[in-house]
Amino acid sequence: MLVRDRLFAVGLEKGLRQSTIFSYERLLRGLGILDEDFTQVTHELVMQRLWELDNPNTRRASVIAIRSVFGFSIKIPKSVPRRYDLPDEDTLKLALMTSPHEARGLLMMYAGLRIGEACAITHKDVAGDRLSVDKQVQVLHRTGHPTITRIGPVKSSEATVVIPWHLVPTINSLDATAKPDVVRESLRRAGRKCGFNLNPHLLRHWYATTMLKRGIPLSLVSQQMRHSDISVTLRTYSQHDDSAIHDAFG
Repeated sequence: MLVRDRLFAVGLEKGLRQSTIFSYERLLRGLGILDEDFTQVTHELVMQRLWELDNPNTRRASVIAIRSVFGFSIKIPKSVPRRYDLPDEDTLKLALMTSPHEARGLLMMYAGLRIGEACAITHKDVAGDRLSVDKQVQVLHRTGHPTITRIGPVKSSEATVVIPWHLVPTINSLDATAKPDVVRESLRRAGRKCGFNLNPHLLRHWYATTMLKRGIPLSLVSQQMRHSDISVTLRTYSQHDDSAIHDAFG
């Protein structure tokens, strides 16, 4: 049995999402073991390949895949939070205005949605200042196969988030879903026009960081971000400037 075959067997046994299986497939291919004989892949070989990976988050994801497929007892490394040079609010809004997908960007900026979630939103999902986040547009990439675009469940649990009133008319104008790859590229070009790198995760970071800076309680920020653990919000999305110490004490 090849590692590839073992992966799909484990996926069926554990009820893994198709997107998770495809992700594991890419990671195992990156380690160079996807088409190896499953019985010949040793713990030592896996450890060697893991430490050849430069990106710590790719290494972490690969460890999770290996544990799932091989059952090897390998400690899962901590993730390394990404840090962004966050533009101010007006700069972000100006950049989004140059994109035909401004509405999707505003959903990430002012509602903290992930790109797949923002692309799945239509006017049917808003009621007053409440936005229902219960689905996402998934794009499944698999080497040698056609790309699949579909509506699937959200990454975290379904939830309703509070949105600013000024965002409501924008959402009410959305009659159809969008493709994440198209929106991501549009945002990249919009940011470049304004002289900075713009991507969906930066907008989600800006949302959480701005709420914390403006005094929103951490528990409410975590609730809006739909995190299962408040520590994720604090560790991953809280960016602070050292100058805050001088602001506090002079």
